Amino acid sequence: MSLEWERPQDKSTAPDNQKKEGGKHKGIIDTFILKKVKRPKLSYYKNSSRIKIKINKKRRLLKFAIRFLVPLTLACFAVLFLWQSTPARIYWLISSLKNENILIGFQNSAELRPTGGFWGSFALLEVRKNIGDSNLLFETNPYKRDNPLLNELKVELPKPMKETWEDRPQSFVNANWDIDFPEAAKTLEWYFGQGWDKPVSGTVAISSLAMIDLLKLIGPIEAPDGTEISADNFTQIMSQKIDTDYWQNPENIKINEPKTIIKEIAPQVIEKTKKLPLTTLYSYLKDQMRYGRILAYFNDTPRQNQIQKLGISGKLSPYKVDYLSINNANLNGGKSSLNIIQSINYHVFVQDEKAVAQVQITRFQKPLWPNIVNRNYTRVVVPLGSRLISAVQDNSNILPQVETNDEFGKTSFGFWFSVGPNESKTTILTYELPFDQKLLKNYNLVLQKQPGTNPDHLEITVNQDTIFYGENRLNELILTKT
Repeated sequence: MSLEWERPQDKSTAPDNQKKEGGKHKGIIDTFILKKVKRPKLSYYKNSSRIKIKINKKRRLLKFAIRFLVPLTLACFAVLFLWQSTPARIYWLISSLKNENILIGFQNSAELRPTGGFWGSFALLEVRKNIGDSNLLFETNPYKRDNPLLNELKVELPKPMKETWEDRPQSFVNANWDIDFPEAAKTLEWYFGQGWDKPVSGTVAISSLAMIDLLKLIGPIEAPDGTEISADNFTQIMSQKIDTDYWQNPENIKINEPKTIIKEIAPQVIEKTKKLPLTTLYSYLKDQMRYGRILAYFNDTPRQNQIQKLGISGKLSPYKVDYLSINNANLNGGKSSLNIIQSINYHVFVQDEKAVAQVQITRFQKPLWPNIVNRNYTRVVVPLGSRLISAVQDNSNILPQVETNDEFGKTSFGFWFSVGPNESKTTILTYELPFDQKLLKNYNLVLQKQPGTNPDHLEITVNQDTIFYGENRLNELILTKT
């Protein structure tokens, strides 16, 4: 590397090897020599009419790159990475909240529904100038405003729900039937607008499993009567307080706010959460998002794009070759869903020169509280255009009872799949896949786990080759075989 300069005056300062040319002095200073002398004064640069960098050797080019270009490039990549990181996206989303309402639903995963749980309670986050200037308003009995909508709107329930509650129309509490969360959120917001007459700009759904995981970190909390609520007994104690204890007081029957306990314990949970180290809190939040225990939807495109990139949109994913998702809905089966252990064996093979899939689902209910039948409706979501060949449940043919639908760019096979305490049942569906068998040579499977559910045990084989075996907690799993 060298510095080439032109100096109109002060010829005495020119090096010995310089040559006169056109009344100007021109020369080369070796930068390696400059290292051994003191740094020139600022006046030197002021008096110079021109200073430029001249690269004339490979070695000097490499040195320039190491000194300047490489650090600059790494810095640019670091800034880009940080901006695209999870914390940056979360910060941007939180900072964007101004003068708007956010609907926050507490999905009870013990009473499982398609988006992750029953919306028996929720809160409205009223944001003013920023997130720090907000009010959190709890709705502890949505039925007060929801029930009047039944006769007013008269929207028919989906078929499985109608078979459960024959005389009840659709309403807010049962509005999250869609297996695609953005669509379910739009429906919930519409019903909320009818009953509460407040516009919202977004919806957040939090699974009760997220609360159980938080209690593992912050430790037990106390109910107003002194009862200890921990991660181990959260579902049972909350159900006892809401469904039984509350109604023992005659005054409470008049007030009719059975989920007041949620509002009462919230400050305690918030205060204990504030004391967690930021690294612990971030790790917890990241896990809840990866496991599908926190979902979000915003009505505006920029924020929804960030939600999609964070992986918490709950939207049914696109797929290249194959797709599978098992979606369950507890319909009048009590709070028994978290007692279910689900195993999925998925096999893809060639039969009669066609690509065929067979999914075997086994559901076992542990003999724990509440010890009732888990009355459950299952939808097996597969590639659009798949054709069901056979359906067997515990050695009985249920093919005539399976309902086939196309929804959100996928095909679903729906059927009743209920199990009692200490009971195990297996359903096997065999269907023809809508693609050429040659694609099995470059096989790709997108497997989406239902939000708000316990881990599934998976075994996935393609042409007798196992490509996955073990427990899956992730809300999306992408597998390939070449």
